[in-house]
Amino acid sequence: MNESNRLSPQPNRTRDPGVLFECKVRLRDLPNQVKTLTLEASSKEIAVQKLIAQGYMVVGIAEPKKKKGDLKDLFSKGSGRSSEGSSFSFFNRVTTREVIFFAVQLATLLKAGIPLLRGLEIIEKGIVNAFFKRVIKDLRKKVAEGSTFSKALRSYSKVFPWIWVNLVEVGETTGKLPECLEEIAHYQESAARIKSKVITAFFYPGVLTVVVISAMTFLLLVIVPKFSAIFIAQNMKLPVLTQIVIEVSNLLRTQFPWVVGCVAAGIIAWIYTSKVPPIKMAYDLMALGVPLFGPILLQVAVVRFTRSLGTLLHSGVQILQALEISGRLVENQYLQSGIKKTAQQVKSGQGLGVQLEAQKIFPVFMTQLITVGEESGQLDRFFDLLSRYYEEQVDTFLARLTTLMEPFLLVFMGGVIGTIVISMFLPIVMLSTGGG
Repeated sequence: MNESNRLSPQPNRTRDPGVLFECKVRLRDLPNQVKTLTLEASSKEIAVQKLIAQGYMVVGIAEPKKKKGDLKDLFSKGSGRSSEGSSFSFFNRVTTREVIFFAVQLATLLKAGIPLLRGLEIIEKGIVNAFFKRVIKDLRKKVAEGSTFSKALRSYSKVFPWIWVNLVEVGETTGKLPECLEEIAHYQESAARIKSKVITAFFYPGVLTVVVISAMTFLLLVIVPKFSAIFIAQNMKLPVLTQIVIEVSNLLRTQFPWVVGCVAAGIIAWIYTSKVPPIKMAYDLMALGVPLFGPILLQVAVVRFTRSLGTLLHSGVQILQALEISGRLVENQYLQSGIKKTAQQVKSGQGLGVQLEAQKIFPVFMTQLITVGEESGQLDRFFDLLSRYYEEQVDTFLARLTTLMEPFLLVFMGGVIGTIVISMFLPIVMLSTGGG
């Protein structure tokens, strides 16, 4: 039976300077009788608290729709800017730094004894990113309606990585949500740091490579044909080097659409085939075997695996679940397959370090230290030591690689472009010296 009532504030209390909420409620003893009430409150959370205090079970709560044609509201929605003054968010994107800061802030508030709903409200008011502000507002709404925080986070998998959901769920179960949020922040910050170092190390060599390819393409497609036309008009005898460069230029000009098409087809084929698990595993295995780059990929995978596994174990996650999550974070199908096999052996009572060593997917130094950690009962501490050790190894390797690659690429770029330029001027020099 539905009915509509109006709950007014008590005459002796201060009137809430809020808005009207349409609330669907039922009495605890009458689950089939749903009422529709109108309640005035400053926020949905306060409205829910008032209804619970009056003995109701909240089925749903919503703010009444605003009138159409509100120019200010229409402009606000169209521009992506909230009425609270948050900045314009064009791409609906939340950065890793913002998510880390959110975890740190929420952990601090919860440790101070502030309830989750109130903590989310405080953080929401300080958020600048308009999209992230709406996300947190919706999280508050879901939690206020009875959802768990981890379940609410699942709705925004593109904002909060799935490791968030797993650790928050553990925090809710064990009553250690602030500690789990701190672990999340620590893990994400470390992961972001190693990712930034890898990108920075390969950025300059990548730019030089693009410059070399662009310069070669321009010379072979534009400059060389002009010199070739002059040589043909003068009926000049060309050196072997010049003939080779001209032939390459002609081949590239006549077959350029096919070259571009083959490159594009190769990239598309690689993207689609990499989604097939067996082929993806073969690609990942080949990547680990590439000289110079294979070792750095393995070390980065070791850092991800040890850091995530240590974080999960420290947060109270069981070893089998922690192995399953850490294996996915490695982002290498071949290594993940080895970790899955290890987890199956650990499930039957085998030691983690011994089984990882038997799979021969990680360095022996790492697996031996894991075995020592198991024997001493300090496995999470040893994972932390391993992650820091291998991160230092990655730093050293990237620094040396960058130092070696920069001069090599510069010499290569100068050599290739210099060869093309010399080959074009060589016939002219020979002609002027009487050698033609």
